[in-house]
Order: sequence, then C-alpha cells, then structure tokens
Amino acid sequence: MPSVPVGKGDKIKNLSDRPGPWYILGREILSAHHRDRAGRDVSRVPASGFGPTALNATDADSDSGCPSYTRHSVDPRRAHAANRVDDGCPGGPDTFWNAAQRSDSGRTAATAQPSDFLYAPAPQGPLAVTPSLAITEQFNDNVFQTHSNKQSDFITQFTPGVLLQAQQPGFQLLSNFNFTAQIYAKNTELDSAANQLYFLTSVFYQATQRVTLSLTENLTYSRNSNLAAISGVSSGREASWSNVLAPAVAVQLTPRTNWRTSGAYVLERFGSGGGRGSQSSNTYRIGTGFDHTLTPRLTLTAGYDFAYLDIEHEPTAFNHSLLVGGTYQLTPTLSATATAGPSLTLTDGDTEVTPAAHVRVTKTMSWGFMSAFYDQAIGTNGGFGGISNNQSFGGNITVTTLLRGLFLDLSPRYSITKTTGASRSNSDINALNVILSARYQIGRYVGLIASYQLLHQTGSGNGSTSGSSNNANDIDQNLVTFGVQFGYPINFY
Repeated sequence: MPSVPVGKGDKIKNLSDRPGPWYILGREILSAHHRDRAGRDVSRVPASGFGPTALNATDADSDSGCPSYTRHSVDPRRAHAANRVDDGCPGGPDTFWNAAQRSDSGRTAATAQPSDFLYAPAPQGPLAVTPSLAITEQFNDNVFQTHSNKQSDFITQFTPGVLLQAQQPGFQLLSNFNFTAQIYAKNTELDSAANQLYFLTSVFYQATQRVTLSLTENLTYSRNSNLAAISGVSSGREASWSNVLAPAVAVQLTPRTNWRTSGAYVLERFGSGGGRGSQSSNTYRIGTGFDHTLTPRLTLTAGYDFAYLDIEHEPTAFNHSLLVGGTYQLTPTLSATATAGPSLTLTDGDTEVTPAAHVRVTKTMSWGFMSAFYDQAIGTNGGFGGISNNQSFGGNITVTTLLRGLFLDLSPRYSITKTTGASRSNSDINALNVILSARYQIGRYVGLIASYQLLHQTGSGNGSTSGSSNNANDIDQNLVTFGVQFGYPINFY
C-alpha cells in the first residue's frame, strides 16, 4: 500500500488496502510517533471531530511543546518516531506537524483535531484527484456549548471535498479541502453554507540523496471552538480559526546520524477579536536536533526548541526547551519513544522552569494497531488565553481487518491546562475528548460513515469569554453522526 512522505521518516499512509472509494472519518494526521523504525505504521490517533472537520497529532497532537504531528496512525497519526530523526519537530522525535501542534497546546488528533485524516485510494498515476460528497445527519445535545440551558438539535450536513495526490521521483504532495454546510431543525438562525472548513496540504521533496525538505499547512474553521483550538479546549460556540504552517529540513550527516531543523507558525483566532472576549494568539517556533542510531533497535535524540508566544491581552513570552531521549524498538511490532528535559519560560521579568516531556508507545496488531501517548509543554489555553502548562495523555485503537471494508477507530484524550504565574488569565481547564468513528464500504465509490464524539470539560478561574456567557469552563457535549459518503478518484497519467 503506497504512502506519501511528509518528511523524512514521516509519511501519510493510505488506510485502504485496495483501490476504492475515498472517505473521511473525522480528521487524522500521520505522525512520526506512530511508525516503527522501518517506517511501518504502528499506531493511530484520530483528529477531533467527525467527518472532514479539523485535524490534531497533535497527537494528533497532544499538548506538548514540540513534537506532535505524529501520524496518529494518520494523523496527525501514523508515522512513528521510528523515523523520528526526520520528523523535524524541535527538540524531539516527532514529526514537524505535531511539533507545531503539540507545541502549542497540544492539540492532539483526538481533539481537534478532533486525529481520521483521509481514507484515500492508492493513486494509479503521477496525479490523482478525488472529489467527494458526504451527506450526514447529526444530533448535538449542546449546540451552544454552554454549562446550563443546554439546547439540542438535529443537523443535516453536506460536506463536499476534494483530495489531490501527486507523486514523482523525490516529490510527494497530498492536499485535501472540504467544507460543511449545515441545516438546523430547530435553531434555523444557525444555518450556514460553511459552518466548518478544513484544509490540509503536505509536501515532501528529496532535494539530494541526503537532504529532504517538507512543508505542512493545516487550516481549520469551526463554530465549535474546541475543534479549532490547538489544545482542544472549548470556549463556547463562536467562530474559531486555527492555522499551522510548519516547514522542516532533514540532513543525513553520516549513515547513523541525522540533523534536523524545523519551524512552525501557529495562529488561533476566536470570536470577533478585540474587547474582552476570547483571546487570540500567535505562536512562532523554531527548533533543531540530532538523531544518532546507536544500535539497530536504539536511536538517541537531542534537540532544542525555542518558542515566542504572542497572546492577546497577555505579556509576551519566550520559551526555551532542551529535550533528550530516544526511540527503542522493543519488538518488530512494538516501539517506544521518550524525550524529556527542562523548559524555561521568560516573561515580564518573571522566570519559570517546568518539565517538558513527550512519550509514545505504539503496537501493531494482527487486527490493526494501537498507541498511547503523554505530552507536557508550555502553550496556550485556547480561547481562554493565557500562557499555560499543558499536559495531555491518551491513545488510539484502530481496527482494520475485523471485516472486509470496515474500519473502526477509538481515540480518547484527556488534557490538563494550567495557567502559569506569569499569565494574567486564570483559567485551569480539564477536558476529556473521546472520538469513536466507523466506516463501512458498501460499494466501490460509496461508504457508510458514523461517529460519536464526547466533550467533557471542567475548569476554574476567571475563564469566561464572550463566546459563551454561561460559565464556559464546564461543558458537556455529545455528538452522534451518521450518513453516506461518495468519492470518485480520477487518475491522470
């Protein structure tokens, strides 16, 4: 089954093991954390949300400082640290995309990104274009994401999209765009032709035998703020944008040693901006590191990550992280990656030292794959603003061989965000995101899709925003979605 590299060692892998229709089950991102040393996909972390919603390596993306475009066995999700060396994530064995995601709050695939990315057919030529259309019905028991006075509704959704795949020697391109029009049964004032929008492009270029270049662009728009926030934290129902632009360079210095450098620009926008509402932010990251293969099973990693956090109504913050660790292949199907070190945050004359850590364990099974992760890093707290110490842990279970044409995916993620002493905001948020999705191919170009998504969020502090007047800290939301999707691949030779 062909795959599309997004960085040396990081690949976006087609889940389908045979030609056929293309489907989207939420959003997944491949991440280096989920691939073994040979580059095989050994884990998966779903993005948050069903259907073509937003993406998250971070484990996913995960709430970590650097690494977090792991292919959560897409995902942001399936590439694993095996190719850790080239993930380009500053200071860690993660893929460059995750690095950006996690670095910022750690949105993992499980939340926003809400971590399926694409179920695409293998391209038959150098260029393949796959238009698709999903028609779904969704039940939302808390449309406005409020603590009290919850309002439920049935929502009819139409999601047109297009997938572009290009392959040439030394060059790979994968690009996906889709948007969702929604019609509400009761709250008709919320009807819109584009209540959700998702765009992801990943480019890989082998400049020379030893040098590889990669670039990832991920844009998410949603009225459900937790689907757009990198951290997966909800600040209520409001127009929310996030964009991650992450370039990376990997150089093979010797047969055993690789040098990598990467950057990331992460933008988050909530509400109309300005005033006393949700706080938007810009985060700039750059990092570098080395990976040395000590034995066929053990690879050592050392890296440095610098971050500049510009958060609305907050003092400017500078973060420095030094991470060391490695990747160990326990068995042909089981691998573990761990990096840790000190993280120094400077702002307004205040200095704070916190731990930073990124841990991944991935396992390939006869019926699919599973993974678990833990991340800790300095980032943002979604629309609540503030410089926060973000922790997240969770996992992913993907079943691909239970029944021909059936794919099942379970991705839980628990996030803990605590504002630092330098932050003017005071919002400590705990959020549980669980995504269960399924797809069943009933025809060559037709498939049935379904998903369940849970958001359970609690918090304390002065974290109310303009997007939700009823104590947005505490939110419970259940989304049940089912429908049909059509996709037709067009190959150009």
